[in-house]
Amino acid sequence: MEESKSYVLLFIYNELKDGKVVTKDDVLNKFKINERTFYRYIKEIKDFVSEESKDSNGELIGEEVIAEKDGYILKGKHSKTLNEKEVLAISKVLLESRGFVKNEIKGMMNNLINNCVCKGKENIKFIIGNELVNYVSPRHGTELLDKLWQISDAIKKQKILEIGYCKLGIDGKMQEEMSKRIIYPQGLMFSEYYFYLIGFIEGRSDEYPTIFRVDRIRELITTDKNYKVDHSKRFEDGEFRKLIQFMQSGELERIKFRFKGGSIEAVLDRLPNAKIIKENNGEYIIEAKMFGKGIKMWLLSQGEFAEVLGPDNFREEMKNTVENMGLLYS
Repeated sequence: MEESKSYVLLFIYNELKDGKVVTKDDVLNKFKINERTFYRYIKEIKDFVSEESKDSNGELIGEEVIAEKDGYILKGKHSKTLNEKEVLAISKVLLESRGFVKNEIKGMMNNLINNCVCKGKENIKFIIGNELVNYVSPRHGTELLDKLWQISDAIKKQKILEIGYCKLGIDGKMQEEMSKRIIYPQGLMFSEYYFYLIGFIEGRSDEYPTIFRVDRIRELITTDKNYKVDHSKRFEDGEFRKLIQFMQSGELERIKFRFKGGSIEAVLDRLPNAKIIKENNGEYIIEAKMFGKGIKMWLLSQGEFAEVLGPDNFREEMKNTVENMGLLYS
């Protein structure tokens, strides 16, 4: 009987430590014990965890066993665990991003769900199951998790990177020959299915950093050399993201355009630093400070619903592009 009791206690405790919800029915079905015994075991584990989690003054600073509507869970006093709703939302965003190859996304999904403290894990697996089965990896087919971590670590420690980078040829295909670059990494960003390393190239005095797609980095070496950061000009990912579309740089310009499409909310979400300067019956005049190449691509995607008003050289560039597009259909 003592061995049986020890086994059941260890089973319940391990389930709790693994972040699982322990229910009375599950334990009773697995072991030949009654309700009274189950609650006694839970109390013993609660007392043990509570005692182990107290500091020298008797204050609870660690974990505790608490009752939820579905059963019992182990929860940190000063920490929060993801519930099924949060895990489902994160899973949907990860799947929709299509930023990772299939074996990486499957591993992340499994770890995310398994570390969720909830009883609805099977429901989550069911909801995302078909989407995961039919998940289409990005065409580059490159595993990225290790590279992303290496780059992030180099940014944090201000380490210089040596990279071998493959560019696209004039035929739109990846070139086999690598360009060697020494980079002062500034940031790591994700946009439109791809991760990007943002960094300055050694020996160049560019005002703005260069953008490299991480999957096109074939060689990545973290050197033992550090670079200095001018904190008055420190790169800020969030501010940079407001200025760029489709990770295309170009000249930084203040663009003014007229918009008369369906959702002005979608425009302002897409262009975080845009401001409405005039409105008239569903027609808006908008200003935004953006890098030219990216905002041009976005404006062209709006068709007849967007008209560039300034600056004059950018309006003329848009006009010429639209005329050349029209020739394709003539």
